[in-house]
Amino acid sequence: MGPVVRLLPAALLVYAVLALGLARWWVSGLAAPVIAFLLWRRHPRARFAAYVFLSVVALRGVLTRHWLAFTFAALAVALMQTAAARRTWPPLRAGRTRGDRFC
Repeated sequence: MGPVVRLLPAALLVYAVLALGLARWWVSGLAAPVIAFLLWRRHPRARFAAYVFLSVVALRGVLTRHWLAFTFAALAVALMQTAAARRTWPPLRAGRTRGDRFC
């Protein structure tokens, strides 16, 4: 397991602790460990779930002027663009995801 595979779920867990403890962002703080678990388990839709979650974090960071949250989300999305992340969590493809009813 490469460093990217360990770094992103760990960063989401740290984010969850900070979101619950300091910022009082309950929904975000409770969702982050779920996304970290999906990434750790390499769930087929983990990449998509992470993109949705990080987009919401980035948007909230911009709207509330919490630049640290925005920076975290932007760096995490950039990390997901690396070759190691693409190998670990491949992008969704129509008809290739198990249990996909919409193909």
